[in-house]
Amino acid sequence: MPTPTLVETPVLSLEQRFDEMMGHKIAEAMSNKSSRQQSMVLKEDHFSLEVMTVPLPRDFKQPKMEKYDGSSDPVDHLSSKRVKKPAISLMQLAQGKDELLKDFIARFNRATIGIKDLHMSTVVTAMMSGTQSRPFKISLSKNPPDTMHELLKRGEKYVDAEDAYLITKSMKDQSEPESNKRKTQDELEPQNNRGKLTQDETK
Repeated sequence: MPTPTLVETPVLSLEQRFDEMMGHKIAEAMSNKSSRQQSMVLKEDHFSLEVMTVPLPRDFKQPKMEKYDGSSDPVDHLSSKRVKKPAISLMQLAQGKDELLKDFIARFNRATIGIKDLHMSTVVTAMMSGTQSRPFKISLSKNPPDTMHELLKRGEKYVDAEDAYLITKSMKDQSEPESNKRKTQDELEPQNNRGKLTQDETK
């Protein structure tokens, strides 16, 4: 191997120092990650002795979950085992007092995602229970939709009707102050005219 020249020596020295720094950084990062995993997995129990000594019910079944082997992030391991929502959870949804129908339908639709074996009869019942739109509720009662797509398309019709009503109401509210102003002026004009006639009669 040829001996490095005077010009090459500083360059090699910098490269060696850089490699050493990177090696330390990588080792430190791996050590921190390992410590964090161990602190989460091997942490002491925070439950009291009284709680820990309570016997489990006879019919208790341990949830089926892959054993954590320490090779991955424990947070990722646990988050992949989230409990799926039951269909009955849809019955807890209710349209807010000032919530638009389109916003409630969108929120309802998001809530159905991830529910296994969801029957349309449950969906329709939950929507009828949750919505404040009486016409939409009556429509679902008289002719229940067979699919989620059909329910959403049906809902769009009542969303459009709600939007049209809100636009009309907004235009009416804007025109009322102007009409009230004109009415007030019309009421004052006869009074002003009567006052003018009274002044003319006294001359």
